Formats: sequence, structure tokens, C-alpha cells
Amino acid sequence: MHLSTLRPPGRRMCVALAMVAVAAFMELQTCATWAQSPEPTSSDEAPLPVVTAIASTRDVPTYLTSIGTVVASKTTVVRSGIEGELTEIDFTAGQRVQAGDLLARVNVGANPAQSGVTAPVSYELRSPASGIAGKPLHRLGDLVTPAERTGLVAIRRIDPISVEFVPPRPALSALRRRGADGPVRAWAYGEDRVHPVAEGRLVLADDGSPRRTREGKVEATFPNEDHALLPGLHVEIQIPGTSDHFALTVPLSAVQRSASGYFVYLVTASRTAHIRPIALGTVTGGIAAVRDGLEPGDVVITDGQYQLTEGSRVAIVAGPQPPARRQGPWAEPGKRLQVTEK
Repeated sequence: MHLSTLRPPGRRMCVALAMVAVAAFMELQTCATWAQSPEPTSSDEAPLPVVTAIASTRDVPTYLTSIGTVVASKTTVVRSGIEGELTEIDFTAGQRVQAGDLLARVNVGANPAQSGVTAPVSYELRSPASGIAGKPLHRLGDLVTPAERTGLVAIRRIDPISVEFVPPRPALSALRRRGADGPVRAWAYGEDRVHPVAEGRLVLADDGSPRRTREGKVEATFPNEDHALLPGLHVEIQIPGTSDHFALTVPLSAVQRSASGYFVYLVTASRTAHIRPIALGTVTGGIAAVRDGLEPGDVVITDGQYQLTEGSRVAIVAGPQPPARRQGPWAEPGKRLQVTEK
């Protein structure tokens, strides 16, 4: 063999070999990517039935809000009508009592109507009103009299019940104007601040302005027939204000709550449900305003969501369908979805 046959390859040969190497590397990367991709959801899994609605814009009333304290609408002090020894206490602190319930027994030393009788006579003390009994203010064996100031116990009336609060100063003039037109509705909300626990009205003075308590607070009253409000609770009070124009809204039934905040289930064109976190705005009349997280036209689930998990296949049995996509996959769960119309 001549030495001339061992010449190094030319420039064209080197370029060709490099292109072959690059192509082989890209093919290996593609195979690795397919190998690492998650398995698609089994098509054998039956879709879950749901009801849907569309996120749309509308005018939503706004509300004046303030944190208030629940107080008894009336407190009745129970005193003994006779002087004697307290021999029996038939209630505990915090117990709900009805008018006429037995509270205590008092013994007097002798019956003045029967001469010669020395045995003590027992008298019953019954509740004059319905409500919640406070702490007993006497112990067994104490002497009780009609003239004592503290009495035996205080009964706090809870139906109706009141909430005292201090509204923002700029809101007082607006409340006065609303009160001049008639009763002003009020709602009390608990921790979730979405579903009201009670509905009542603002207590107004003769001129329509909010009536002040001795502490200078404004008062709202609630029927409280179900005893959802109890003295000492702190609640959020909402009173109708003006309107929020062109707010993006969804039915309140679509809104769910988790430890990290509020969310809805969004339906994609492939008929799968994905969790979409939202920032909640005003809630009124079964409608929730959404400040962030949705766009007009998004399809959300309003019924059947309690059986769903992220990525569940769904069958819409009532309500609008999501718009069809032309090509390409939907965005990953948790990201904003974009629809390409035909």
C-alpha cells in the first residue's frame, strides 16, 4: 500500500460526517423525550357528568363592608321576688332557655299565712324571656332579695340579635341617603365571606340616618331564628352600595375554596376539567365577580365538581360547551388557556 492512499479526508467529507452525527443525536433526543412523556389519560375512563356556565361581564352591585361584633338585642336581669335562701340552681352558663323555664328555687323560713308552721316554703324562679343564660351570680346557700342589683342571672335575647360595627367615615353619608329611601338591607358573613350566615337590616333613626349605640357604633338587626349568630362572634357586615360596572362574573356555585384560596374548574375543548385559581370580588345574588384568573367566554363547572380531580374527563349534560380548537394541545393545567377559533 502506498502512503498516498492514507491521506486525511477532505473538507467535504468532514462536513458530511458532522451532519450525520448531528442528525443521529437529534433522533436520540426525540426518542428520550417521548420516553419521558407522561402516559395519556386512559380513553376507557368514563367521563363524569357536569353542568357548566360561561364567564361573562355584567354590572354587579358593590357593598360597604365592616367588621362587627354580635351582641344580644336585649338583656333581662332575673331577680328573686322574695327574700330567702337559694337552695337550687337549674341552669348553666351559656344554656339556651325558653320563657317559663325553671331557673332556681328559693326557700323562706316560714309561711306567714299559716300560723305555727315553721317548715320553710320553696318558691320557683322562672325565666321571663327566651335567650341564653349567663353565669349564675349567686351560689347555693346565698341570701337573695328583690332589692339586690346584680340579680340571679342575666338572660340575653338572641332572636332577634344585633351586630354593632363602625362603618368607614365616608360611607355614613351614603348610608344616610339610602336610609331616607327606606329600609337598608344588611348581610352578616362568617369566615369564608362568600355565603351569608344571616340577612337583616340596618337600624335607622327617624331621619333615615344609621342609629348610633351608646358607644357611637352603628347597629344592624337580624331575625336569627336559626341561632346562627351568637353574642361575642365577629362577623363581616355588608351593606349595598353602588354598582361595579362591567365586572367579569360566574355563578357562585362555580366557586370552590381550598386552603390556598378560591378556584373554579375550567373545561377545555378536549372536555377535561382543570383547576383555575381566581381572585374573588363582590358576591351578590348568587353571582360572584372575578378580579383575576378568568377571561370572558371561559366555560366553568357549576355542578358535579365535587367528584372531579385535576384533568378529569367530563360530559356536559347541561350548559354551554367550550369552543373547539383548530390544532395544537391546550395549555398545561394551571396556565391560561387560549382558544384558536376556526
